[in-house]
Amino acid sequence: MSTRILGACLVLACTSIISLSAHVIVGRVSPALTTALVSSPSGGTDAPIRVMWGTSDTQLRVVCFNTANSSPQRFDRPGWPRVTGVGFELPGRLSGFSLMAPSNGDWELVEGIEAAIPGQGQVTLDFAIRARVNPTGRTPGRPDDPRGIPPGQPAVRGSGTRFCVSGPFPDLLPNLTTPDPADTIATTIEALINGVVVAFDGVVGAPRDGSDVGLWDNPGRLIPLFP
Repeated sequence: MSTRILGACLVLACTSIISLSAHVIVGRVSPALTTALVSSPSGGTDAPIRVMWGTSDTQLRVVCFNTANSSPQRFDRPGWPRVTGVGFELPGRLSGFSLMAPSNGDWELVEGIEAAIPGQGQVTLDFAIRARVNPTGRTPGRPDDPRGIPPGQPAVRGSGTRFCVSGPFPDLLPNLTTPDPADTIATTIEALINGVVVAFDGVVGAPRDGSDVGLWDNPGRLIPLFP
């Protein structure tokens, strides 16, 4: 683990990396207009669920989390901006993830995505969940329904859309509060959310056709999080 991570963490920030109840997400271009809350289902100690085959460990884990779009709704375009993607940066380069929920076909999971973070360069996301869209920009099969998660949702645990993903989530994560690369902590869903990246679309005044990218609003969230 690079010593620059420790140097960049304020005492409060480093402490909160370990013990969290939810993650406030803020857009990098329009922080007042693009906000979200990403949280584990019931509490900060929620852990990935181990998938067993009989008595054998498949090395697969299931992780569920909620994403609420707390952005204020646009007056000139009701229903926007929308959260249209949620991706995760994990330690190492992992693959073999699958979207378990929602199962209505509105979302798709893709792996190995390069995400551009405004003002901070690129970060590789091990997987990202994206809102599927037809050529008109609407949700497939529902021509009058925009894609993604609508704005104005309360920033509280359990609000928004529940996602569940299976894959090779690690049982241990680097302890970002120390410079020792051998120092690890047990994986919790909230610790995995440290590396979340949220995509917004339909943002008034934003560049790139009204899009923005949001990260955890904490000084300890560097790009990349796991060098």
